[in-house]
Amino acid sequence: MTSSPSTQILIVEDDENDSYLLTRQIASAQIEELVTVITTGEEALQFLREQTSPPLACFVDIRLPGMSGIELLTVVRAEPTLKNIPVIIMTGSCNPNDATVCHQLGVTAFLEKPIGLSTFIKTVAHLFPEKSGRGMEP
Repeated sequence: MTSSPSTQILIVEDDENDSYLLTRQIASAQIEELVTVITTGEEALQFLREQTSPPLACFVDIRLPGMSGIELLTVVRAEPTLKNIPVIIMTGSCNPNDATVCHQLGVTAFLEKPIGLSTFIKTVAHLFPEKSGRGMEP
């Protein structure tokens, strides 16, 4: 895996359909940043550590093969060079403890799948307020 200093949004999602839908929502929200999709927590952590500048945001599925989204969030928040990256956890889980744990770990946002476009746009408007003037309504 090679370092890509121009990556602005990282999607960590093992479901191809979910990552496709999220990529489409990013385009619908008129965010013109480079998007990278990675399918495991371990690869995402390696990718983040290799970057010369951190991405603007990471959208992370809670249920990943190997390292879970919660485990990835835990490591990201513990590393000084990564701890300020906005991490948005996405889940199809109905377990209320997941949200509690993620908030205790400092998650930026916790979104339940399926993520509606209006919910996604509200979340993104908080992450990228400078983009709100380009058709996004918070």
